[in-house]
Amino acid sequence: MVGIPATCNTKTDWENAVEYAVVHNAGKGEMKSRLEHLRDDHYKLVLKESSKDVPVEEQTPEDYEKVEDPAAEKNKLAFSDEWINALIAKLE
Repeated sequence: MVGIPATCNTKTDWENAVEYAVVHNAGKGEMKSRLEHLRDDHYKLVLKESSKDVPVEEQTPEDYEKVEDPAAEKNKLAFSDEWINALIAKLE
């Protein structure tokens, strides 16, 4: 591998990208940012049941609630926060 890949699709891809950043001292900030996004971006906003009758043009952010998104990459790949935090720690 030369450089940090644009996409990481497996646990091994993420580990190799972090290892490359550490060994070559390049792209640490980018990898840290990507890992933080992976860790923190696993919710989606869903319309609350009590707001179902509110017309779309009158809905506000309070009409939505955060719920766990099973389609989020972190959840699809079954990554834990601890595993992601360990990779982030390697970059610091």
